[in-house]
Amino acid sequence: MNHLETNYVSPDGVELFLQAWIPEKPKASLLLIHGLGEHSGRYEKLVSGLSDLGLAVFTFDGRGHGKSDLPTPSAYFTSYELYLSDIHALFGKVKSYVPDVPAFIFGHSMGGGMAAAYALKFRPQTNGLILSAPAIQEAEGTSALLMLLSGILNRISPRLKALALDTLGVSRIPQEVEKYKNDPLVYQDKIPVRTGYELLQMMRYIQSNARKVDFPFLIMHGTADRLTNPKGSQLLFDQSDSQDKTIRLFEGAYHELLNDLDRNEVLDLILNWLKVRV
Repeated sequence: MNHLETNYVSPDGVELFLQAWIPEKPKASLLLIHGLGEHSGRYEKLVSGLSDLGLAVFTFDGRGHGKSDLPTPSAYFTSYELYLSDIHALFGKVKSYVPDVPAFIFGHSMGGGMAAAYALKFRPQTNGLILSAPAIQEAEGTSALLMLLSGILNRISPRLKALALDTLGVSRIPQEVEKYKNDPLVYQDKIPVRTGYELLQMMRYIQSNARKVDFPFLIMHGTADRLTNPKGSQLLFDQSDSQDKTIRLFEGAYHELLNDLDRNEVLDLILNWLKVRV
């Protein structure tokens, strides 16, 4: 298994950290898109499981995240559409590095929303999406006034740190919460206004076009997730025209399904879903 690290410079000059794990004879490929505030190095167990299946795994630290925003990640990006353009360029690299095999996309949280929005806007040649606690619908009770204020602040003070993340909602396992809190590449501060505003636009776009998600997909969410709304996953599943779609709601589970109490079952679900499609 070869582990590669490199960088990609986007057309607007943003340099992104990339890494990949490539077996000698890949049976398939997968692009992994991490969540808000975190980075691509937090998926060791998933990468190990995928590698055992013979998948080449490609991933990156998104704009404002991890090693793409050193020395201190900011979780700031100016446009979700630019983020989608990065995904498109990198998925193209995946397809060129590992041609003529099935190609999948995995996204967690913000990355799950990005994966869904990318599929809608770019219509990539993918064999399926795996969406873990995707950001598709805003939190219950989000007021119209708050959304109006976010639009105003986005114009006058886009870098203002405004939205606190519920760190304790990451996992029911205290050690996993501590690991998250003590990771220097995980953004720990409030989320910038522009980032939050752009994610709201992304979610609205997905909601308005959910029917057009006709790719095969597996979508998973914890029913006690306080960071992304499980109703968004149900909305996408219910409205999608896909003929190959699966939803699994984990009762009582928190946000990071791969780092929560049901993590072994979640990993098995992902790997078994892939096995029948590789």
